[in-house]
Amino acid sequence: MRHLSGTRPARPVPALISALAFSLALGLSACGPFVNPLATAPATVPNAPPDSRGVITYATYQVVVARDGDTVESVANRLGIAPADLAARNSLPKTFQLRQGEILLLPDSFPRTDAGFGGDVSTQPLGWSPERAAQAIDGPGSASTVPSAATPTAPPPAKASPFQNGQTEPLIDPVRHRVEAGETAYSIARLYGVSVTALASWNGLGPDLAVRENQELLIPIVSGANQIGGDTAPGQGTEVAAPPSAAAPLPKDITPGTTPASPDLGQYRTPQGGRLEAPVKAKVSRPYNTASPNGVGFAVAAGTPVRAAAAGEVALISEELGGLGTIILIRHQDDLMTTYSTLSDVTVKKGQTVTAGQKIGVVAARDRPELQFDVFRGTTSVDPTTYLGN
Repeated sequence: MRHLSGTRPARPVPALISALAFSLALGLSACGPFVNPLATAPATVPNAPPDSRGVITYATYQVVVARDGDTVESVANRLGIAPADLAARNSLPKTFQLRQGEILLLPDSFPRTDAGFGGDVSTQPLGWSPERAAQAIDGPGSASTVPSAATPTAPPPAKASPFQNGQTEPLIDPVRHRVEAGETAYSIARLYGVSVTALASWNGLGPDLAVRENQELLIPIVSGANQIGGDTAPGQGTEVAAPPSAAAPLPKDITPGTTPASPDLGQYRTPQGGRLEAPVKAKVSRPYNTASPNGVGFAVAAGTPVRAAAAGEVALISEELGGLGTIILIRHQDDLMTTYSTLSDVTVKKGQTVTAGQKIGVVAARDRPELQFDVFRGTTSVDPTTYLGN
């Protein structure tokens, strides 16, 4: 708290006023409307089934599905990898207790089993030749896939490419999202336009839909949205129609029109919360400063009556000005609050209802007496003169 000396000019006392208004407004704030993220979420496809180890292999990464009673360490031991590597990959301790169905991202060094290409195991993310890539796009059994001596034999038509993710049409990998501080399952589902139910199902979230910071989530694939297009051959461009404006060029020497000045209607608009009466019969001597909002000041004589600017309820009376006076805070309609600083001979009590113009005290005696008058909308300081009018 900054105290004022007896020989220095009157100064505003913003710190206490702002703190009082903020603490009061916290108790008065209301929650916004609930937005249902399932209202417009498109249909999603099921996740690919795991193998006997719980591993799901995608084109560029692999995940493992936890079983009942699993910890990070037990999953790592089951897969034959170092528990420290699996824990570090998922930002978890080795002893972390997992939910049944929860997804863990496997290290890139974990061996791959690409069932769609003869069951070969590779430590590389893909390791495909151009022929394999063409097969993944065109589908198993495509006539465009030509085996060679350097390329493993194509799989039987019954096996699926990792690109397919268990679907009949070629699809790209599910997007991975790393949870940041403050994010929830609802906000992440809304971000990607999927239902929170599908997000929970794909990642084994619990009934409370809780997510943790740095957790890797798989974003469900939207039906028909992630398909690789088949109309254009790989490496070929897609023709785009010329815009209508290209057929006829714009005329030259266009003179732009002038926009007439708009009338200043703001001066006639009633601010939210209504007009306020001046707390004292005097002109503002210290104007509002947006760089350091401390209300406005009225330089009046000590003992000048101070009146409520509008009807409301006395929410706070504070004597914490180091003997320089009292602060009164009045709560009005539409989340509006007013404060009156450096008063004495207070005539109201906390919780009392006051009317507009009712006397609440007088200006305290100081070397340079001044009434500081603040207006808050919630916890935000605003210029009182916009409410006082002329």
